Amino acid sequence: MSIRCPFAVVLVTALFAFAPVQAAPTDLSAVASSERPQATQAGPAPTLSTFGLCTGPQNALDFAASPVPVTEDRCYYRQRFSATSVAPSNAPGSCGGYSVAFGPMGDLRRDMKTVRLTAEWGDAPIASANACATAKLAAVAWGYRCDNDACNQGNWEKIELQRQTQGSWSSASQSCTLRIAFAGADNRYKTLNLDIITSQMVNGSRVRKRAKGTIEVERGNGQCYSSSAGTATGMNATTRPGTVATPSATASAVRP
Repeated sequence: MSIRCPFAVVLVTALFAFAPVQAAPTDLSAVASSERPQATQAGPAPTLSTFGLCTGPQNALDFAASPVPVTEDRCYYRQRFSATSVAPSNAPGSCGGYSVAFGPMGDLRRDMKTVRLTAEWGDAPIASANACATAKLAAVAWGYRCDNDACNQGNWEKIELQRQTQGSWSSASQSCTLRIAFAGADNRYKTLNLDIITSQMVNGSRVRKRAKGTIEVERGNGQCYSSSAGTATGMNATTRPGTVATPSATASAVRP
């Protein structure tokens, strides 16, 4: 599904296998809609799924704990939350990795229906092509979809399918890139959750590394429309009156 404007890790290591594991479907209807769904309400605990990820959203290790300002550019209203793990991307349970969330505590605006969740390498830059070739990133994006205006009814759903990628080395820039982006539109979400696993071969063993997650949402402000499809096009960012004077608001990571 396309979006209208593109958006320009504890010192313990653990062995990590990326072999796919097929898990049975999970009923997520009893899982709470908050940033820490497994802590706030009894429900099915997430279990192991593909790429070492989970069958449901994890309790977020980092989340927007105070309102994230809305910014406005020529065509869009936007919110953005980004966090990087301070330790390797190990989850406390049997599945998953580093989980980031943006929800009610961060004043996620439900009318911003275009969403983008980006998982990235958050550890020290990889300095060689050989090391880059052993680096992997797996991620899954979740959203608590609102089924009514009050959002007191809804359910968790995946935003696209979980994915895995390997490091991509650029000879020109002498850099390694690992990034997975998930996009959605047209649904109103109460909470967005991104679960990320990064790993690399070190001395013959696969160890987990730090990860970075970014969650962005937007909606058009009614000022910009194309002549063909009536869709908005983003320009350079400025702030709306009453918001902080930065192009995009990145809340600092808060450990629960």
